[in-house]
Amino acid sequence: MLLNAPVTNSEVPNPDTERPNVSITDLLGTVRLDQSKGEPLLTEKILLAMDIINDQVLLLKIETETQIRKYKRAVCYEAAALIGEENLDFDTTTNGQSRGENQQAKAQSLRRIVNHTIADLTNRKRNRVKLV
Repeated sequence: MLLNAPVTNSEVPNPDTERPNVSITDLLGTVRLDQSKGEPLLTEKILLAMDIINDQVLLLKIETETQIRKYKRAVCYEAAALIGEENLDFDTTTNGQSRGENQQAKAQSLRRIVNHTIADLTNRKRNRVKLV
């Protein structure tokens, strides 16, 4: 997915007023997404990602520039994973199945970045365990 159209710098207010807001421009500048999804969908996914990340860093005060940067990174990558999961290709052809599997792998990779960023933000060790 490529960024192919200019967007407004709509800032999405964080439901938790003590956490930083994230703009659509932040999202598109952090991960490669197609703006043609539309501003309402991008805004909704950012809000959902904020809720998810806020639950994971519930008691953490985000005050420094580094913490703000990491928080925004986690929100952006979570939003990208949500968008990717929502747009899986369930075409029954071999090509459609392959694209769907690639998109699932991409969503998993994005979530791994989210988990690493949250671990860095909360000063926890990164887990590298894969359950089979």
